[in-house]
Amino acid sequence: MNLFVRRTGEFMGPPIVFLHGGGVAGWIWERQAEFFRDYHVIIPDLPGHGRSAEIPFISMDDAASKVMAAVGSAAGNERVILVGFSLGAQIAVEIMCRWPEKVESAVILSAMVRPMNAGKYFLLSLLKWTLGLSRARWFSEWQAKSLHIPAEYREQYYQDSLKLTRDNFMRMMEANMSYILPDSFSASNIPTLILAGTKELKRMRASAQDMVQANRNCTGYLVSGAGHGLPLAEPDLFNEIVYYFLNNIHLHKNKRLVRIL
Repeated sequence: MNLFVRRTGEFMGPPIVFLHGGGVAGWIWERQAEFFRDYHVIIPDLPGHGRSAEIPFISMDDAASKVMAAVGSAAGNERVILVGFSLGAQIAVEIMCRWPEKVESAVILSAMVRPMNAGKYFLLSLLKWTLGLSRARWFSEWQAKSLHIPAEYREQYYQDSLKLTRDNFMRMMEANMSYILPDSFSASNIPTLILAGTKELKRMRASAQDMVQANRNCTGYLVSGAGHGLPLAEPDLFNEIVYYFLNNIHLHKNKRLVRIL
């Protein structure tokens, strides 16, 4: 069974792939699909999520392989622009390292590459408990607000939460918390923009700095005042940042961006 993929925009345009975070699905990229309508927009639902819910999430490596198979079917032999958020950003890093010849450029938002060792299993147990809570509408509504999900997508978020099985959720969270930046990342020649919000966890901000320092082809910025969920919370700002990067327009002029050195 193949991943569900939504394709929109200009099919003859440059292919741009949007990879969502954990616990949601490709619908989070609606504002990006609209903004980048001159591109060939390719939006997979990741394994275990949304309309790919019946495909098990096994590991980061397996998810990256499934995404690349789906992207290859949509884009053919063309090189793609990768835009990944959170779990999707980790998968984008995997794709960059394993299939560099397939990637034109990349935007990596909120990718954690410092594994959580201390307290990981306690947190996983806590998350298993919250998964049960997510079946309740009141808790789903609270989560949706904290993730900046617009009102028109909250029912979709709730329905997708019901589809996310405990096994898929736990494997996904284990992979997310254990992810380490591949050694080959330092040798990547792919122009890459690294982003994180100043209100995100310290580990997330430190991960962004790690990636910038690991590879001279990475440019990194912290987005002042932003938390985890920039594409949903401030889609216009995020779209502008991505557009400027892809078109070589100076990002440092944006007063919300703080350069990572």
